[in-house]
Amino acid sequence: MATTAPPSDWQGGKTLIESFDHLLTSGIASDVTFIVGEERNRISAHRLVLLSRSPVFYAMLEGPMAEKGEITIPDISSETFKLFLRYLYTDTIDLTDRNVVPVLNVARKYCVDILVSLCGEFFAKNLTVDSACVLFEQSHVFVMESLRQQCLQFILNNAPGVLRSATFTDLCLNCMTCISGSDDLKVVENGVYEAIIRWSEAECGRQNIKATAGNRRDVLGETLYNVRFLHLEEDFLLRRICSDMVLRSDDLVDIINHKKNNKPLLSEKLNAKRRSSFPWRISRIGIVKHGQWTLMPTDEGISFKSSVDLYMFGFGSFFTKVERSSVDLKVFEDDVCLVQGTKLRGKQEPDTPYMGDIILDNPIKIHAGKTYTVIERSHHTILHFFEKGITKVTHQDITIEFMNSSKSRSTTTDRGHIPYLILSY
Repeated sequence: MATTAPPSDWQGGKTLIESFDHLLTSGIASDVTFIVGEERNRISAHRLVLLSRSPVFYAMLEGPMAEKGEITIPDISSETFKLFLRYLYTDTIDLTDRNVVPVLNVARKYCVDILVSLCGEFFAKNLTVDSACVLFEQSHVFVMESLRQQCLQFILNNAPGVLRSATFTDLCLNCMTCISGSDDLKVVENGVYEAIIRWSEAECGRQNIKATAGNRRDVLGETLYNVRFLHLEEDFLLRRICSDMVLRSDDLVDIINHKKNNKPLLSEKLNAKRRSSFPWRISRIGIVKHGQWTLMPTDEGISFKSSVDLYMFGFGSFFTKVERSSVDLKVFEDDVCLVQGTKLRGKQEPDTPYMGDIILDNPIKIHAGKTYTVIERSHHTILHFFEKGITKVTHQDITIEFMNSSKSRSTTTDRGHIPYLILSY
């Protein structure tokens, strides 16, 4: 019986990679057949290529325990296996957020170390607020614990952006619960609630049910109590939580009685623990100058606004000749003084030479869009100042805008004192 001849132009003028790619896609001279995935798709390949690229394939095809006949691979999808084979034939692969974890899984299974390294480089370059949840979910599905922990740490450190990403709602309940329940999630509690409510709406859609308050509560289950309701802002609690009606009314009464009337919590589900938070130094300095600022200590300060709700833990202050000297401080919201006191400067850190932290007794809540002013009066003459200051600083998804203050004698956005703020969610 006559057979159709292969195209005559697949060899002439072609590179080795192009010719091998055609061999793979056409199946010409193939001598190995794989039965792949749950669908049991038949995929042809060539022994010579396989055993030359993978020690596992070498053992399977040439070793004393070499398999005979068709080779069944039930734990890898056809799509992933085809991508993997094409890499073996051509040294090229198009990695994406969706396929990199299954490709890494198969590369490890068949000990193709270079492809494993390529996947690692992809993670390093492409782990973003938009891709983190996809990769976290994939690492959960393929039971790759090291990658899962890497993704989780990135998510915890970049929580505000990740929780607002579209991909957060695509997580399975297990992965969403892991993230929202972490004590190390660095975000205001309102953001956790809003994220799981968005997830519940998406889950109702996946289950083809209406996104009512009751259905949202049902799809969330115990994960609803990953929200630290006791640490939500009061206005958010009374307006948003009451309006959504996802939290049961007896839980809401329990929370209000605890917060307002100091009554012990009745429900064991309500988590009273505050999430841990690690403040950042938001620096506004340009070039540090060494020189006496004024002959006598004066009020020096700066105003600022934040794009999101935060907490201020303190600020930075330049050193004097006197070690561990003190400053008098005031913090205003608009013209209302929130804090007034005297504090010692902290020790300098490697990244903060000539200056130390002034830490407040209690963090101050910073409301998005409001104007705050920090004023310090040193007990001794300060020996350093900065010039070419930064007026707008962005950290993750936070923007801090600095402004001149009428309460400051000489410090401005361009030069002077208060080199950084210490802020956190």
